[in-house]
Amino acid sequence: MMKKLIVAFSLVFILFGVAGCGKTINNHVEENMSEITKDFYFGENDSFYATLSVGERESSYLYNGQSTESVDFALLTLTFKNGSSLNTVEVVLNDGTNSYDVELMSDDMSVDFMADIVNLFSFGEAFTLTYNNENVELTRISDEFGIDYQEALNIACENLKEELESCKIYNNFNAECYLRVLREKENNFDNLYWCFTCLNYEGESFSIVFSTVDGEILAKSE
Repeated sequence: MMKKLIVAFSLVFILFGVAGCGKTINNHVEENMSEITKDFYFGENDSFYATLSVGERESSYLYNGQSTESVDFALLTLTFKNGSSLNTVEVVLNDGTNSYDVELMSDDMSVDFMADIVNLFSFGEAFTLTYNNENVELTRISDEFGIDYQEALNIACENLKEELESCKIYNNFNAECYLRVLREKENNFDNLYWCFTCLNYEGESFSIVFSTVDGEILAKSE
């Protein structure tokens, strides 16, 4: 009887082991995304420009090398071309049917004003932002990317395979990952890039930056 139990338990462990080995590094990365931008909007006028990043992020937003339960996010940013000394700004968003008042707060780490507007309305192809009677139309320019977010993950996993594999211990992935759209402010947003970053439990991180047009690698951490 004891031998039969040992054999049975052994088979269970073998099955779990086989199941774990079936995961690719892409699977591990997709299951441990702490932030991922799927859609990106942009608009500008003579005074300011605005962006909107839409996707998912972890509910407990901590840079600790561990990804937790995900929630939707929609981060709106507003940047004045000549700077601003304000702490907050009030804007109006219009989706073509309804208008919504939004307060954005300044970001101490940059010159941007930000607000999470995830539950405000459903984002279509475009909407209008108004500040001090100046309008700008935000258009979903990620529709024009040659590399979408899923392809971006594949490129990151392919080019960082060795680094990502080092985060695996007994089929557990001890790290968290981020995929964002990187803005080149100095060039009037002519260039936008995907930026993928992985942070492990020990606080070590590595990143890769590549084109949203054709996936060309522009920078990779050593």
